[in-house]
Amino acid sequence: MAPAGARFCPLVLLLLLGLWVAEVPISAKPKGMTSAQWFQTQHVQPSPKACKGAMGNINKHTKHCKPLNTFLHESFSSVAATCQSPNIACKNGQNNCHQSKGPVSLTSCELTSGKYPNCNYKENATHASYIIACNPPQKGDAKQFHLVPVHLDKVV
Repeated sequence: MAPAGARFCPLVLLLLLGLWVAEVPISAKPKGMTSAQWFQTQHVQPSPKACKGAMGNINKHTKHCKPLNTFLHESFSSVAATCQSPNIACKNGQNNCHQSKGPVSLTSCELTSGKYPNCNYKENATHASYIIACNPPQKGDAKQFHLVPVHLDKVV
């Protein structure tokens, strides 16, 4: 009969191996990008593009098919201007969210099938207002903005 420590050791090694190979969360910000740059990559698209190609640009960073994403068809400056509107509560309870002054053109892309890199999406174009979370710019962000968008909290 093996000592208790001999049975325990393989379990610890298996657990550590599992943690070591754990995948990066789908929403994780890529290295080398600020939160605002990642927001811009994921959500700012001044000219509408087909979801398959537009989502490919996001998915290449995460190596996953993102299940759902919304593109705001506005310039980054226009979206960043929303950060100057009054603060409201975000879905997570923080008070750094801001609602757009009115509806904007946007496209939602919903994953229908596929496995990375062959992701297929259904698109839905509409006009709606949005709520974004804003924070002070990080090193590497444009300094022209007092606050920059970092999260699309909700489409309303």
